[in-house]
Amino acid sequence: MSDATEPARARHTNPLLNQNRLKLGLFSINGTGAAYTNHPDRFDPTWANTRALVQLADGLGLEVLLSFARWKPFGGDGNASGLTLDPVSWAGAVAAVTEHIAIVSTMHVSVNHPLFVAKAGATIDRISNGRWGLNIVCGWYQAEIEMFGAALKAHEDRYGVADEWIEILERLWTEDKSFDYHGQHFDLKGLYSDPHPVQRRPVIMNAGGSPRGQDYAAQHADCAFVIALDSRPEAIRKQVDAYRKTAREKYGRELQIWTYAHVVQRDTVAQAQAYVDEYSGDQWGNHAAADAFIENNIATAKTAPPEVMASMKKAMMAGAGGIPLLGTPDDIAARMHDVSDAGVDGVLVNWLDYQSGLTDFGGTVLPLLERRGLRAPFNP
Repeated sequence: MSDATEPARARHTNPLLNQNRLKLGLFSINGTGAAYTNHPDRFDPTWANTRALVQLADGLGLEVLLSFARWKPFGGDGNASGLTLDPVSWAGAVAAVTEHIAIVSTMHVSVNHPLFVAKAGATIDRISNGRWGLNIVCGWYQAEIEMFGAALKAHEDRYGVADEWIEILERLWTEDKSFDYHGQHFDLKGLYSDPHPVQRRPVIMNAGGSPRGQDYAAQHADCAFVIALDSRPEAIRKQVDAYRKTAREKYGRELQIWTYAHVVQRDTVAQAQAYVDEYSGDQWGNHAAADAFIENNIATAKTAPPEVMASMKKAMMAGAGGIPLLGTPDDIAARMHDVSDAGVDGVLVNWLDYQSGLTDFGGTVLPLLERRGLRAPFNP
């Protein structure tokens, strides 16, 4: 690496690491959004829509745009759950039309080689001047990996792969000379990647759910996601504290803890809930995709009581199982304050119609969050 790049690398801070008590971002806008629904209000990820939305989020001072990665649709060929733009090239394009917000690419250890990720990530980090981040997915969706000719590994072995994967990646980002790597899962010769990222180490996110997955996030991630199976603040606090305890006591590390939510802003909570019931109900809910996701990703699905399965499916169609933020701006701000008080550092907020939803949110809810001391006014 040229020494000329070092001053920029030394002084750069990713937007995800700012001092706002409650950070905010958008999720899944490289596809049709977080909700498993076929409702006509869902997001259409054309480039015109994408550019307008990311520039709106950038101008409001949100911290992050988090893509997701999908190769094989849940629910069969042609299902809307598979309409996904590639999170790498998408991030490069988004980086070029924004100025402040972090852009995170989701990549799977099962199908994305660390050498490719090192080069692609450093490229986007250069385009964005140090605003890129990586969301590592360690789970293995069998239908996807079979398309790549890979073998489905046992749960514990997947994290063995992931441990070696991130070790290789970080060495590629920091070492200036070629190196060999001989592990249990990777046997590679003459590894080398140039340029390195602008950041000394791009921000890493991970959403490990199992005990082994949470341990992986505690060891390697800067930001870990909790999926709020119970959205009461005391239940969220329990999940958050467990994550942080592992990171501090086992690895001597501090983690940001994130979650995600779906927002419906209306004059009353009842009106907002009625809209959720409409787009996640029998007519518009993407039942095939929700059923397939649960079957492939939730280990307890086959043994859960019918009423639990029905609730889980409804939550997936409403907003990928995220926390509901429903009602007036005051209702939404108060609920977000509760989530923050439970120890959460960041929330990915999602709508069906992102453009109008974020516009309303920016004009009404964001000022309330500032008055509550959760965020500072954005002054670029």
